[in-house]
Amino acid sequence: MADGTIPIRDADPGQDQAALQAVAREVATILTPSEEILFIALQNRTAISLKRDSVVATSNRLVIYRPSVLGRRDFADFPWEDVKDVRLKDGMLSSEVHVELIDGRAEVAGNLDKGQARRFYGIAQAKEQEWREKRRIRDLEEARARSGGIQMGAPSPQPSATAPAGEDPVEKLGKAKAMLDQGLISEAEYESVKAKIIASMT
Repeated sequence: MADGTIPIRDADPGQDQAALQAVAREVATILTPSEEILFIALQNRTAISLKRDSVVATSNRLVIYRPSVLGRRDFADFPWEDVKDVRLKDGMLSSEVHVELIDGRAEVAGNLDKGQARRFYGIAQAKEQEWREKRRIRDLEEARARSGGIQMGAPSPQPSATAPAGEDPVEKLGKAKAMLDQGLISEAEYESVKAKIIASMT
């Protein structure tokens, strides 16, 4: 912005605005052109360190920012697509955010203001759900491609006298049944595939 303020989409007016902007300016140095900061949760006053850590939710990733008294800064940033789970653990005076990645790595940010940590957690849960659905759709498409390119909802092919060379109808039906058993397709989709395979054999 013209006044040098870094926009934060869901900033809470009750937060320490100077501290927020100090973190936002640092995080802005690693953002991509279309990326925006959604929310920043700061460590509360119970944190022992002079420079308080923070967790940042952006439109593209989760960032843990750890400044040091020597002017160094450490960013641990993870694209939302790589985040498997975000958990919130409330203590007496503060909260911890636990991050688990799909590759098994884990990070923890502690001594966070409880109210801010809960706001951050809500945003993280929404992002998790968004990417869980994207991964589910991607896995479904990959499974369909592996099973011979069966396209659900595609126009029905004209029945042919014989199955195309190299395609075993029984094997194709078996793959579709396996997809049904794994929950990758619905019962209705399976019945549609079965009908098409049987029609191709008549």
